[in-house]
Amino acid sequence: MYLRTPKRYQPNRRRVHLFSMRWLWLWILTPVVAFVGYLIYSNADQIGPPIRGFITDNVERAGGTLSTLIAPTALPTSDPTERLARADSLWTQGAVEQALEEYGALIVNAPNDVRSHYRYTYGLLVESRDAEALVAAENAVTANPFSADAWAVRAWALSRNEQYASAIASGLQALSLDPKHAPALAFMGEAYMDARQPALAEQRIDQAIETDPDSAEGYYARGLLNVNANFDYASANADFNTAHDLAPNLPNIMVDNAWALWSLTRYDEATELLETVVEVNPNNLDALYALGYFQYQVYGDPNKASDYLTRCLVSAPENISCLNYMATVQIGLGNAEAGAEYYQRIIETGTQNPLYHLRAGRTYANLGDCRRATPLLRTGLGLEQEQDAPDADRLAAFEEFLLQCGAPLSPQFGAPAPETTGEPLLVPLGG
Repeated sequence: MYLRTPKRYQPNRRRVHLFSMRWLWLWILTPVVAFVGYLIYSNADQIGPPIRGFITDNVERAGGTLSTLIAPTALPTSDPTERLARADSLWTQGAVEQALEEYGALIVNAPNDVRSHYRYTYGLLVESRDAEALVAAENAVTANPFSADAWAVRAWALSRNEQYASAIASGLQALSLDPKHAPALAFMGEAYMDARQPALAEQRIDQAIETDPDSAEGYYARGLLNVNANFDYASANADFNTAHDLAPNLPNIMVDNAWALWSLTRYDEATELLETVVEVNPNNLDALYALGYFQYQVYGDPNKASDYLTRCLVSAPENISCLNYMATVQIGLGNAEAGAEYYQRIIETGTQNPLYHLRAGRTYANLGDCRRATPLLRTGLGLEQEQDAPDADRLAAFEEFLLQCGAPLSPQFGAPAPETTGEPLLVPLGG
């Protein structure tokens, strides 16, 4: 580091000339500069725009150069081809849960790939993620409104969300685009079946199989029809086996076949099928629930049953089926308090099914906890009375446990409460 020191003062010893060349040049250049300035001023309209354009161009060029210097490096776009191949491979292997992750990421980068939208929606339905599937189905139609596949899988999603009329309309739209679309016919058949129109369901399902004898969806739908409408479990098992041969990667076929085998008391075969499902798709809720049910109901092993049901609830904490059966297992083990808590968790999902209010209220009442039992029983009674066809046995059960808790008649339920004279009065509910 160096310090700057001032120079020593020296007197000016330059000569003084009588005539300076600086003044001569000043007298010569001044008129020239003035004349040029006058020309620029008088011709500003012609000279101004090019000059301003020159300045603007250079400013913009400098700004662009600066932007280039400070802009972040662009990230490479992922190649959807590789992800699609991975997703298809997982799908073919039956690893639907993993395939869903790949298809879900794929449609973000390829939003118009209707095939990936179709598989993504289909996979969600196979995994019983019905609400998510309905959103995905709408996205599939948006990706390509002229795709029969998109309208067909939308029909299935609507049916699984209990919107049967809309499901049938969506299926008809698919058929208008492709009159021989077997999955659309099969999905419409399932919608008719769930809407309690088995004759129309059978007609559509037969059309699906006639249109495409290799339609796994057609045989799967016929298996469901044989279980739920015809109660022909042997035929259902045959249909599910055919569907499985045509689409061995789809776990839903194996799960429903397991229930058909259960009805035929072929428990070991059913359990083996379900274990195959969870080996490849460890979070399949339907298979986990069924295994929990089989372990307790068939084999009498509450610990294994609890393990499977716990796995179900870890994946889906609000799954009503697993919560309900976990409560059953806990009560069977003598742990009624834990059972009541599982029923309470069902109520907290916002269900309007009076059955769960009855089960929760009954369990608390049997524990002597009427503080919790009474509001559950009263709410459930109101929900039951609002049903199109109230269940008489259930109404009687609500009354029984309310009386067990000494709960007075609420004016909003049953007959009007009589006037009192200050003495407490218990009146049986329902008259």
